[in-house]
Amino acid sequence: MGVQQLEEAWALRTGAREARLLAASHVPAALSQLGIVRPGDRLVAFADAFACGFDGCDVTLVGEPAAAAFAGASEGFDASFDVEGPHLWWFVNSIGGFGLRVADLRALGRAAREARALLVVDNTVASAFGCDPLRLGAALSLEALDRVCSGKAPRKLVAASVARSQLKCHRVDAAAECAHALLEGCGLAALDLSSVESEVLEHGLETLDTRMQAHFDRARALAEYLAANEMVRNVRYPGLTSHSDHAIATGILEHGFGPAVEFDLMDYTAGEFFSMLPDEFRASPAGGSTTRLSAPRGKQGSTIRLFAGTDDPLVVAATLDTALRKLATL
Repeated sequence: MGVQQLEEAWALRTGAREARLLAASHVPAALSQLGIVRPGDRLVAFADAFACGFDGCDVTLVGEPAAAAFAGASEGFDASFDVEGPHLWWFVNSIGGFGLRVADLRALGRAAREARALLVVDNTVASAFGCDPLRLGAALSLEALDRVCSGKAPRKLVAASVARSQLKCHRVDAAAECAHALLEGCGLAALDLSSVESEVLEHGLETLDTRMQAHFDRARALAEYLAANEMVRNVRYPGLTSHSDHAIATGILEHGFGPAVEFDLMDYTAGEFFSMLPDEFRASPAGGSTTRLSAPRGKQGSTIRLFAGTDDPLVVAATLDTALRKLATL
């Protein structure tokens, strides 16, 4: 497939009016690269560490992925859905931030339109398989394609999808229409994909549902194992009833509760824990078949984030258990 065909295939997959593929390290970088967030705009974002790249824009971070928090941070800004702006942007993850928070995208979508804000969703963790932000109220949905590519792409790719503007009874969604016009006018050059990247993306789209279901199922099994493990604490997974956003997640997420689990070590640092694990748990590419562990708060912190692969969760659990027991004997 060529780039245009791949973009059309992705738009079909996400129910979008149109889609663009970009080479970018992560979603905030892709949003900056698009150039649609302009000087004079206000960007309200939920993130532990939102990336830079929005010079001249008023960037406000909120601590909760809730409509009230976003509305409060938007007060006093005279936003417009006209192409000329100024524009008010709300940026949130479908699943993201410390604790793997799940945003109520329906409530955010309604509140965004009341505030004349353009809701942008980073759907990387949940994926197009696990969440449909455009149907729930987002004007734009962006997703890093690590899992779509099964970790095999030579470089990082991001897809940006625009919501359809036609609503029931022939009404037009002004937010979606504005997002479409901004994307049309951004002047972004078409992505030059290698034959390898095209093949990886095409195969990834064909196999996405089966692979993502395996990621989700294994994450759930590992979350339940960790929740019962006396050597860890504070297991955070949207599928557990103990998660603060479990009720929201049941209405927002699809086919499960995502591929990620977070937990805290009792008495050790992430670096100490990693030293007891096989290298592939850290070296394997994101979105690949091997379960991947990272330290979202640094190696000196105690928090571990796990992204389930398609490997055997019983083997993964046994490996984690062995590492934890080795630490306990030091």
